[in-house]
Amino acid sequence: MFLPGITREQMVLVDQLMVDLGVSVELMMENAGENLARLAVKLNKPNAKETTFIIIAGSGGNAGGGIVAARRLAAWGFSTAIYFPKGTKKLRGVPKLQFDRATKMGINIFEGLPTNASQNQLFIDSYIGYSYQQREDSLTDEVFSFLRNHNPVLSLDSPSGVDVSTGENHGNFFPVATMTIAFPKIGLLLMPHRNLGDLYLGDIGVPINIYEKELGIKWKSPFNINDLYFLSKAFIEDTVQLVKIKRDSNTNQVGWIIDNQQIPVI
Repeated sequence: MFLPGITREQMVLVDQLMVDLGVSVELMMENAGENLARLAVKLNKPNAKETTFIIIAGSGGNAGGGIVAARRLAAWGFSTAIYFPKGTKKLRGVPKLQFDRATKMGINIFEGLPTNASQNQLFIDSYIGYSYQQREDSLTDEVFSFLRNHNPVLSLDSPSGVDVSTGENHGNFFPVATMTIAFPKIGLLLMPHRNLGDLYLGDIGVPINIYEKELGIKWKSPFNINDLYFLSKAFIEDTVQLVKIKRDSNTNQVGWIIDNQQIPVI
């Protein structure tokens, strides 16, 4: 059995419920960015010390998570740089706060896109996450083209340019992995693997019962609420979990499970 994905609107509700609980956007962003940084290092073992981590950041919450990852990577002694294709003057609120912290740490920060790619680089895509909706935007198209022509790429929350409710993909690049936040979005489960890469799930502290009690998810076959409790136990062991996407042969429903059959013992 397996779990359903959630829509963009449901993820907006999750964020609001967390704020109502007193868990700030800043704290959730810190959790997401730390998990992203840890995954970036994990994906680059054993050559992480020789790797330069290049963050491609937008101007919203997804950018903030990328900036946090840059801070954590730099704090651990890794070579790190942040590029802002839209510039830095568009940053507001918590992403601006994260930018100020990164600046004070002395992280290399640039406006525009990198012009000189070299060996031993990992590009972290934190340009735009679950809020993306199709629009005419030549700069964003330029970012998509850059990501299409540079690799490897690790995407935060979703590959930039994906409608997370439908799986419609306007970025059309090929990340090696995507670390989605809190809960997989249904659109990611519908995408070809080459446009998603390996799917990981990063824990940002959302109580598991929110998905059961607040989102109106119908916990019926083929979706199994027991897998929701499995997820909470899995996060005890590792806050970044590899996800396996499945399709029910009888109903054609798509869903996901943690790619680990051993439930951690508490």
